[in-house]
Order: sequence, then structure tokens, then C-alpha cells
Amino acid sequence: MSEEVEITFLGGAKQVGRSCFLVSSQKGNFLLDSGVNLGESEEGKYPLDPPVKPDYIILTHAHLDHSGYVPAILSKYRCKLISTPPTQDITEILATDNLKIAKETGETVPYNMNDVMLIRKNSFDAYFKVRYKLRNDITVTFYNAGHIVGSAMVKLTIGEKNIFYTGDISTRHTRTLEMADFKAEGGDVVIMESTYGSPEDKHPSAQKTERQLISDLNKTIKNNGKVLIPVFAVGRAQEVMITIDDYMRSGKLATAPVFIDGLIIRINELYKLFWEWLKPEIQKRIRYTRQSPLDSDMFYLVKDRESVCQMPEPNIIITTSGMLEGGPSIYYLKRLAGSENNMIYLTGYQVEGTRGRMLLEGAKQIKPPQDELIDVNAKVCFADFSAHADQPGLINFITQLTNKNTILCVHGEETKTIKLSEKLSQIKGVSAYSPSVGETIRV
Repeated sequence: MSEEVEITFLGGAKQVGRSCFLVSSQKGNFLLDSGVNLGESEEGKYPLDPPVKPDYIILTHAHLDHSGYVPAILSKYRCKLISTPPTQDITEILATDNLKIAKETGETVPYNMNDVMLIRKNSFDAYFKVRYKLRNDITVTFYNAGHIVGSAMVKLTIGEKNIFYTGDISTRHTRTLEMADFKAEGGDVVIMESTYGSPEDKHPSAQKTERQLISDLNKTIKNNGKVLIPVFAVGRAQEVMITIDDYMRSGKLATAPVFIDGLIIRINELYKLFWEWLKPEIQKRIRYTRQSPLDSDMFYLVKDRESVCQMPEPNIIITTSGMLEGGPSIYYLKRLAGSENNMIYLTGYQVEGTRGRMLLEGAKQIKPPQDELIDVNAKVCFADFSAHADQPGLINFITQLTNKNTILCVHGEETKTIKLSEKLSQIKGVSAYSPSVGETIRV
């Protein structure tokens, strides 16, 4: 008799953020990710409570929208965490930094530092393409997702049922990582991200994106302006840094000091530590030279933020957070946004309700936490350095899976998850659906 399995969507359905999906059966209960919604202040920021005690959290990667609630779950349920080693270490760092930012802004976080320490204490290391037995008749296999270092897709097998969860995937190579593993088999049910799920969501080529960035930077440097590039500390920061370094060394980008601030500095150390998880070209460079491209002499670590802002010559500042929701980027925004000569350069997806999204939509005033409104006269530009697959990439990936009977589209704004599910339903033998938060689906 086939095992009955249910999937309950505790967050991340018809929304970007707080990804959290409970896979439950009589043989065990498993959480796929447990993140926060960066665009919400209180209500709607965290996932719904699971109706049953989870035995494991299976974590795909460390970005806060997937990992930000993990310490609270570990504290409350004392379950086990299974993820790749880079994901564990980066999740711990991001959770610690989140506590620090919350203390500065007066926000309440549903966990403490003792809970963060449970990440390391309760973790089990997972590597790609290894089948791990969690319980009798229950296994999990991780595959490279290509999104950030250590990011994974997972196949959870319960008896005869296979649940395949993409997490966040990239379907093209980047400067630091190889793309998602197209040889993953899939599952009877595929839970698929839909961040860029609309037909109009088509990423430009990496070369075009880089050329646009360099052109815009050159204009600002020529006008003696400063460029603030708020980035995600994990993934986006490293891609932008290596791009700028290469173009500046080639002479295609005007020479100017490039300052690195915030959590990026610690994450860069982990990229060097976990060099074997990067693409082969980067592996060889670090292995044979003992130097990471992120250690370039083009980069300066910030010692005094005010002096960087007061420099008479142009400069480039790369710092966190990528959606201007906290971290040093707020400090620089307050000091640089007022000048027409300066530029604020966004490089990744901006969740609804975040300051980054407001700027992208043309806001001329922004309110920092615990501060007065600031006028935004600086230019606001965007270059699509996304580490997510676009709609053609998602469809291409799905067509390569040998097992994909039912596809559940998640981790996207409502219109995008619906449009992607409609598109995927046109594939022969595929039934696709966009679930809602709180909904339970029987497999």
C-alpha cells in the first residue's frame, strides 16, 4: 500500500519570502526551508506554525527568505537540520547579523544567540548526489542548484513517493558557480520557484548586463560622483566584485577606489574556505595561487564610513543589504542619496515593500529605520545580475526532468506563480498549480 503524503504551504506560496513547506506522512515530518519575508514588518513576516512537530529541516540555501526562521524552528522543536556545509556556516552568520541589525533598529526577532548556535549543534552535512537515509524507507538527495555557494535542490523520497524541491535555481553559469544540475531526475511532485515566472521575465545575457553596469559606472565616475551598490552578501556581492575587478584591470572601467563594507567581508572568507564548491576555474585559481579573486588589491575594506563619503574623488561602495532594509547600505544611502552626481545601483530582485523596490518604482523620498525621510536625487539604476532562472530557463529545466507529473509553483509574486503554472500545464503529461499559504495538498 502506497504511503500517504501531504504537503502544507506554511509560507512562500504566491509570495517571495518566508519559503516553508511541510511534507508530512506517518513515517515522518519534514520542513523544506524556513525563511522570512523581508518585505513585511511583523504580520506575514514569518511562516505559519507547522501543525505537527517536524523531525528534520531540509535547507536548500542560506538566503534569509529561505533560512531566516531556522533558529526559531530548531529552538522550538529541537529537530535536526540537514544541508550542505556552506549553507550551514552562512546561515549561522546571516542569523547572527540579523540579530545585530534588529538590536540597532529596535525590531523583535523570534530567536536569540543560543538558538543560532543550534544550527551547528543540530546539523548534518549533505553533499551533492549522495543519497542519505533519514529513516526507514525515507531518503534525501541533494543536487547543485547553481544559485549561491552550497545551494541545493532536494529530492525527498518517502516510500514510493518522490518530492523534488528546486529551492532557488540558476540555469546559466555565473562567474563563481556552475548552473543547476540538469541531470536531476525530478519527482512525482516538483515544488518549483517562480521568482521570474512571467512570460516577460527574460534575463538579458550576462555580457549585456555587465556592459550596462560598466557603462553606468563610467558615467558616474566621469561626473565625479559616488556609486552605492547595495547587494546581497551571499552570491550577488561576489559576482559584482569580480565583474568590476576584471573590467577595471582591462581598462574598460575607469579606475576608482572600490570599498567593501558590511557582511560581505565575512562571507568572502567563507567563499575562500569552501573553494571546492565553486566553479572549476575559481577552484584552480585559489588552489594554485592561494588567493581568491575576492582578495584583489582593487578592493579596500572600509575603516571609516564617513571618510569614504567625504572623499572628494569618485568611488564605488559595495555593501549590504541588497534591498536597503538594513546594514551599512542605510548609512550610505542617507549620505549619498541627496546628490544628483551620485548613483544607487540595484543588482537583484527587490521584494515588494522593501526600500529597494520603492526606489526601483521611482520613489523620491525614503524613510530609513528610526530616522526622518530623506530626499533621493541620486540616479537609481538597475542591472539584472539575478541568480534566479527566468521563465525560459525554468521551462527548459522542467523539460529536462524525467519525472514531473505535478508541478507546484511557489516563491513568486501571485501573478508570476499563476502565469508559470499556466505555461507549464501546456507541457504534455504535466499538471501545474499555484498553491496558497495555508493550503494542504495530498500527494
